[in-house]
Amino acid sequence: MPRLFIAIDMPDELRGKICEVRRNLPGVRWVDKEQIHLTLRFIGDSDDENSQRIKSALAEVKFKSFRLEMDGAGFFPNERRPTVFWIGCKKNSVLTELKKGIDDILEMNGLPPEGRRFVPHITIARLKNIQPGEIRKLSGMCSGVIPLEFTVPEFMLYSSVLTSGGAIHTKEQVYSSLG
Repeated sequence: MPRLFIAIDMPDELRGKICEVRRNLPGVRWVDKEQIHLTLRFIGDSDDENSQRIKSALAEVKFKSFRLEMDGAGFFPNERRPTVFWIGCKKNSVLTELKKGIDDILEMNGLPPEGRRFVPHITIARLKNIQPGEIRKLSGMCSGVIPLEFTVPEFMLYSSVLTSGGAIHTKEQVYSSLG
């Protein structure tokens, strides 16, 4: 059964800029270029019937295209015990409104609230047993790349299947802006 999530894709040009700063560091597994995205909502396991209901519900979300600026980098859960390295998103009221619209329509269609605070970011690496010196290197890597700014004309519903080689994401549906 696939896991579903809703995301905003970055333009290929900006994905390429992020990938240019990558270095081979012990304990760092970089996210594949094609899978770099900003997750708006993780839904989880979903059967075909539920997936169809979600696809239809998301078509009701209306929004206008907007500019999004990525700025700053950080770690989850924190810099002392990092497992994820990310690029952050500047506060954006239109993004917040889009996220709320998605959450509202999903709740009206029977999905429970996500249960965690929305922290808009793009995961660029997963970390395991990384040394403090390598953490400092990671922090400095993005300084020549960010800020990144791009237009968001659409959001997507993705399915994700976990494999031994990592997750495989498939674009299930694209939801375009009103202009």
